[in-house]
Formats: sequence, C-alpha cells, structure tokens
Amino acid sequence: MIKLVALDLDGTFYAGRTLGVPDSAWAAIERGKRAGLKFAVCTGRPQGGFGLEYAQRLELGGPHVFNDGASICTAEGRPLLAEPLPNTRALVEIARSNGLSFDLNTSTGGRYYEPELMPPGILEHVAMTGIEACSRRLEEIDPAQEPPVRMWFVVPDYSLWESARPEIAALADLDLAEYLSPREVITGVIKKGISKATGLRWLAEHYRIGLGEIAMIGDSDNDVLAIREAGLGVAMGNAIEAVRAVADHIVGHVREGGFAQAIDAILERNQ
Repeated sequence: MIKLVALDLDGTFYAGRTLGVPDSAWAAIERGKRAGLKFAVCTGRPQGGFGLEYAQRLELGGPHVFNDGASICTAEGRPLLAEPLPNTRALVEIARSNGLSFDLNTSTGGRYYEPELMPPGILEHVAMTGIEACSRRLEEIDPAQEPPVRMWFVVPDYSLWESARPEIAALADLDLAEYLSPREVITGVIKKGISKATGLRWLAEHYRIGLGEIAMIGDSDNDVLAIREAGLGVAMGNAIEAVRAVADHIVGHVREGGFAQAIDAILERNQ
C-alpha cells in the first residue's frame, strides 16, 4: 500500500514555462488526497520560490526535500534538516582562482553569487525557480545561521572547466553531478552520499512508514537512486533511459498528462 508520493518537479510535475504545472496534475493530486495519499516535493531545486509554493499546495503540513536531499524543510520554508557542504571555502577559492562562476545554495533558501563571478544566465535561472540570487561573498555568510548545502558551477568555457575540475574532484567528501549543454557546463556539488534517496529515508522515518510504502516519480539522473529505493518507482515518458531501466512503471510524457497517469496508477495499485 502506497501512503506517500514523492515527486520530482522539473520534467515530472512542472512541464516547462509554457505549460507550467498541467491542470491534470493538480486534479490528480486532489484525487490522491481524497484517497488518503500524502505528497512531498523531492527536487534538485534550491529551497524556496515556486518549489515552496508547490509544496504548500501539495502538502501544507508536511516536509519537503530540496537540493537533492541536502535540505529538508516545512512547506513554509522552516529548515528541518541540513547536510552542510564540505570544503566550501576550498571550493570558493578554486572558483576565485580559476574565474569560475558559481551559485551557492543554503539550507534557509539563500542563493548567492560573488559579484566578480556572476553566473551567466542567472536571471534565467531566477525566472525558472522564483528564487532571487543575491551578490554576497562567502565571508559574509554565517554558516552557523545559514549553512551552505550545495554549489552550482556554471561555466560557458569547456576548457576552463576541464582545467579546474581536477582540483574540485580532489577535494574529499563531495559528489559531483555534471550536466553538459551546447553552451555551458553546469555542475552541482553536494556532500558525498547525499541524494534524493537519503531524502526518502528521512521522509519514511518522519511519517513512520517503510520505504515500500513510498512511491517516487521522476525523469532524470538525480532520480535514479530514489526510484530504485522506493516501494514503487515511476518513470515519466520523457525520462532518460537510466530512470526507465530501474522504474516499476512508465507513464506518458510530462506534457501529455503523464503525471496524472502516475497518480492514477498508484491509486489503482492501492485498490
């Protein structure tokens, strides 16, 4: 019996700027709630912005997972768990010495970039997430009050990234997730061993249920571990092959009502 549905946002629940969250997805959420399901955002997005707005509508009284498991908070944004980013100062020094643009996320919803290293396309990212990125140097952030949990490097020069990458990879206790596009390299850096799967384990303990009672719906690399670990893993029709390979069920494309199909499949399974 599935009691909790954890859901990725981009490419799963959110269908892009033009469509946003399809009406069919919200209608499916209401069907699920009437049947007794609980819901939790489980996203790689920074904490806050539109992600928190979705969380409030999905499950106002419940916890939600952001930053790929590095931060968990209430729907109002109150931190419940933070997994501080190791070697933050060393990462920033590498960025400074190599001229790498970066975006630093904290467990309280802060997004910061250094004034000399403003990431290209930062306004585009702000528009997508609804979280304003502020200019602030690392030395101005109090880690006791606002622990950094994730850093995103945004580098349009491939050769520059390749020359700096070994320094970053040599630092201890970090996991790197690299995404390549025709115009830039985007790399997320997080505490080693932290993922959406660890977020699911935290949710299971919070709700006092087993992982077998959680469904995870997703589409991308950062969903693989959680989909594999959940009692029911659902891949969107637009999911990458690695996600489809570990999923128990595959539904339609996010733009074609796939999320609603996922909820209906969960309800049918429960019946």
